[in-house]
Amino acid sequence: MRRKKTEAIADILGYIVFFAIFNSIKILPCSVYPLMAKIKGRIFYTLFPSLKRKIKKNMDAAYGDQMSYNQKAALIKKIFEKQVFFFFEWALWTKLTQKKALGLIEFKNLEPLKKVSLSKKPVVLVSAHTGNFALMIAALIYEGLPFTWIARDANNQYLARFMDRTRRKKGIYGINKENLSQAISSASDWLRKGNTLCLLIDQHSGKGTTVKFFGKKVQAPTGPAVFARKYDAQVFGVFIRHKKGFRHTIFVEGPYELAKTDNTESDYQKNIQLFYERIEHHVKESPEEWFTWLHRRFR
Repeated sequence: MRRKKTEAIADILGYIVFFAIFNSIKILPCSVYPLMAKIKGRIFYTLFPSLKRKIKKNMDAAYGDQMSYNQKAALIKKIFEKQVFFFFEWALWTKLTQKKALGLIEFKNLEPLKKVSLSKKPVVLVSAHTGNFALMIAALIYEGLPFTWIARDANNQYLARFMDRTRRKKGIYGINKENLSQAISSASDWLRKGNTLCLLIDQHSGKGTTVKFFGKKVQAPTGPAVFARKYDAQVFGVFIRHKKGFRHTIFVEGPYELAKTDNTESDYQKNIQLFYERIEHHVKESPEEWFTWLHRRFR
């Protein structure tokens, strides 16, 4: 009982601090965001040595000796700065109209996805925690796609509610992953109605299939392959990359050509391997933008 009370108090205090910081950022002119993000990123780099070690372990697994110690240290600093900047950017987007927000986005190859999606055929989007993926999700919804995604909310219940309210005010609705069976049911209903479902699959999955990623064997979720086969959905890849200032490019790939034989499990593995090859490509293009460095990706 005491532990639960302590956790509840910690959640409340954490929410108050977050709420104060987030709304302070919104008040500031966006011209100061890049400099402030760089300063705060450097501060976090100093304050969280355990997180630095986690990122370093991931980099050692991914790059090995291809990258020197100094190169990895410099990249870790950039990762901290970039993730803080993306947080500042989300505060900016909560103030923008849809038209102004879309003015900051350049789409590559959007039309094939839009054509299939708006024809009310089921679509599965494969993506990853690359770039400012929160803005990518918002931009695709602003483009008018019948779109949702499955995501795990923050552990802090008050913070999770705040973020959900913030997204809903902008017309952004997702499927909460907390109750997995319920999330799968909701996603299935969504696809049956001919809508578009996005899955960010780059983080560790206790269940799934084994694929190669940066030359290492990792466990990967099979959700996109399973949904695509079950609902005869076309699969596209979608990834966002920061350009300059507050501008971004969203790359749309596909539809991917999927394996489909009598060997279902083998097909799942081959298709997820294809998706992971595309994720690896985009991570390598801009490694400082990959949020999953902060997680235990390689185990």
